[in-house]
Amino acid sequence: MKKYTIIILILFTSLLTAQVLQNEEPAALVPTESKFLSDQIIVQGLYIRTLGNFNEVWSSGTGAYVNYGMYFPDHNTLNFQVGYIDYKLADDLDSLNGSFNVIPLLIGGKYFFTDSRFMPYVSFMNGINIISQTIAFHVEEIFDEEGNLIDEEIQFDESSPDTRLVRYAFQVGLGIMINIVSSLNLDLEVKYNSHFYQTEAMNTGFEYGFGIAWSINK
Repeated sequence: MKKYTIIILILFTSLLTAQVLQNEEPAALVPTESKFLSDQIIVQGLYIRTLGNFNEVWSSGTGAYVNYGMYFPDHNTLNFQVGYIDYKLADDLDSLNGSFNVIPLLIGGKYFFTDSRFMPYVSFMNGINIISQTIAFHVEEIFDEEGNLIDEEIQFDESSPDTRLVRYAFQVGLGIMINIVSSLNLDLEVKYNSHFYQTEAMNTGFEYGFGIAWSINK
C-alpha cells in the first residue's frame, strides 16, 4: 500500500509541474475569469487503510462522502462534508462478528493550484466523527522493572450492543480534479486521516478517494 501511495504522489507532482509550466504564458493570453472552478457538489467513494494499534483490530474501511464546496476567488473553496464509513475487522478477528461505523461531519477547504482542465489541489478538513461500535478495546502497555515500555497488548472490553462516541477528526490531502465535459469533473484524492479514538489507538490511516464533481453556478 505504501508503494501505491508513493506512485500516486509522484503522478500528482508530475501533473502539477506540467500545469505550472503550461500556465507560464503572457499575461494578456490568460483570462481573469474562472474557466472551470465554481461551486461544487462532490460524491466520492473511499477506501481507508488503517495504521498502528487501531489496525490490529480494524484493518480497513470503505464508505462514501457527499461534499459541497463554495468557490471563492484565488482558487479556494470552503467545503462541507458528510459521509458514512464501515470498518472491517482484522482477518484473525472475523469470529468476533463486530461492527465499527463512523458518520463524519467535517468542514474545511481546498486550494486549487490551477484553473484549467487539470486542477491539482491540497485540502484540509476537520470536525467530528459520530462512532457506533459493538466491539470496544483498549491498549494495555507493558513496562519493565525500570519503567521502560517494552510491549503493548490489545484488550477487549465489554460493550453494549450499540455504543456511541463522538470524537474529533481531521484530514490532510492531495488531489486532482479533471474536467471531463461541461460541468462534470472526475475527482481523485489521497488523504492522511487522524480520527481520534483513544490515545494509544488513534484511528489513523491513508484514505483513497474516487468521485464525481458537478460544477454549479457557472
